[in-house]
Amino acid sequence: MAKSKNHTGHNQNYKNHRNGIKKARRSKKMKIDGSMNCKFVRNMKAVNKGMECSAAEKEERKQAQREAQKALEGKRKEEEEARRALLLEERARSPTKQKKEDATMAISSGGVGSG
Repeated sequence: MAKSKNHTGHNQNYKNHRNGIKKARRSKKMKIDGSMNCKFVRNMKAVNKGMECSAAEKEERKQAQREAQKALEGKRKEEEEARRALLLEERARSPTKQKKEDATMAISSGGVGSG
């Protein structure tokens, strides 16, 4: 008696693509099991322990951050004002140069209305 067919891939590709072939999702947490460097894991634990703080300390840190942000915004504002003053000064100078250049161009081309 002849052997019967054991397996076929018929229709499997169609079925797999019905809902789409998706990439495996990356985990949100880092796995710390055996394959990771033990020095790194030890250091990471110490860092996480050092980051723990009380609510009062957390509020102090936030307040310090707000003050630093205000100082930075003030500095940026001063720089922007200085930049604007410089641009206005350059703009005030340039029309006189522009008029002189226009006059020399008009003379060299043979008048204003010629073309």
